[in-house]
Amino acid sequence: MYERKSFFNRRHWTQLLFAAAIILAATFIYVENASTGKQLDIVRAGDAMPAIELLELTGESTVLQPADGSPMLINLWASWCKPCINELPLLNEAQAFAPDVDFVAINMKEGLERIEPMIERYDLTMHILRDEQLAWKQALGIKGYPATVLVDGEGTIQHIHYGAYTSIEEILQHTAIVAPGAGN
Repeated sequence: MYERKSFFNRRHWTQLLFAAAIILAATFIYVENASTGKQLDIVRAGDAMPAIELLELTGESTVLQPADGSPMLINLWASWCKPCINELPLLNEAQAFAPDVDFVAINMKEGLERIEPMIERYDLTMHILRDEQLAWKQALGIKGYPATVLVDGEGTIQHIHYGAYTSIEEILQHTAIVAPGAGN
């Protein structure tokens, strides 16, 4: 006689239980993070610059703030990011045309053994900081690098540029947002 087989054999039940366990774990993680407030609020143009602890190349902790009311261009980068590497020399050169703007490059979670060769190779003169916790990346809600934040002298974010700058002119157009007359 013909024997009827159940669609849900042992293998199917195991796969179904595994999928249910994954969904349950993901739900628990989401609820736990949402209820404890561990997520950072994503900052946007018009918001105050986040007070995030960073590291100087010497290892000292610092919180980045506009000095003496000077506007800032803050660039997030990593040594493995080809667009970042192409952009760093442009930023370094552009700062000479925008002396009223403080240029800061924040490296994302890399050690000095990756950062120092970049500084030497491109003769970088802008202020370089390290973000060991990727807090700036989280605060901006970005998925990739580079990203550049333009902050006015009062510490308010005026513009966020996602992706690499490809010309000095483009950089100077954006610095004029926080420092009218920059690059003229």
